[in-house]
Amino acid sequence: MITMSEIAIPILFYSSLAGLATITGVFLMRQYQAWALDHSHYINSFAAGLILALVFFHLMPEAVELSDIAFPAILIGFFLFFLLENFIVIHSGSEIHYCIDDEETVSGSGSHLTRMGIMAFFGLAFHSLIDGIIIGVGFEIDMTIGFLAAVAVIMHEVPEGITTFALINRAMPEKANVFSIIVAIATPVGALVSLFFIGGLTDEIIGILLALAAGTFIYVAASDLIPETHEKTNFQNLVTFILGAIFIYVISGLESFI
Repeated sequence: MITMSEIAIPILFYSSLAGLATITGVFLMRQYQAWALDHSHYINSFAAGLILALVFFHLMPEAVELSDIAFPAILIGFFLFFLLENFIVIHSGSEIHYCIDDEETVSGSGSHLTRMGIMAFFGLAFHSLIDGIIIGVGFEIDMTIGFLAAVAVIMHEVPEGITTFALINRAMPEKANVFSIIVAIATPVGALVSLFFIGGLTDEIIGILLALAAGTFIYVAASDLIPETHEKTNFQNLVTFILGAIFIYVISGLESFI
């Protein structure tokens, strides 16, 4: 079993990189909005292939090995994020374009937009918090799974940053920068929180947490990332999706370098 001192630094390092990835998405949306919107589907395609490969090559097999209720836990993880997105908008897909293209004026529905902006902020922050915990749990298993989980989180944090700024800026432009930074910080905060409990977890609990993580990743890929790629279906999207899966497969074979 890996000691806490051995995993604390990589957990905090990679979760901080994930936070920076969110800020990168925010920066792209602020400075290069047209380019970010035009190329976001490539990022989403790559991230979808990467995340699904991680789930089916690593998280699910490891969870099944550690826990007898892994498959129900995977479904629960999927269902929890389904419920969350039915009450709080946290997609990284079509809402981006909706926020930019909508002709409705803010003055005509200011209170509604403000409520939606606040809901989006809390939903995205909670999502990022969970991402940080997933990184921590991954490193509790071993360095390879922790690294791969971190890569998956980092890849979908870029489109999440784009989404964060698009949603919040539409509703509360004066608070968009601050709220976006808080969403980014939530990932390393979640990783820091994980350090206080992962060391005392049994294999069964770790397996359940991995299964929950697998379910949430499947939902993120199926509900957030893949639908966005369908908006501009082309050969390049297919290639980037496959490259994402290949990336995980190749990195998995380089354990000695991780």
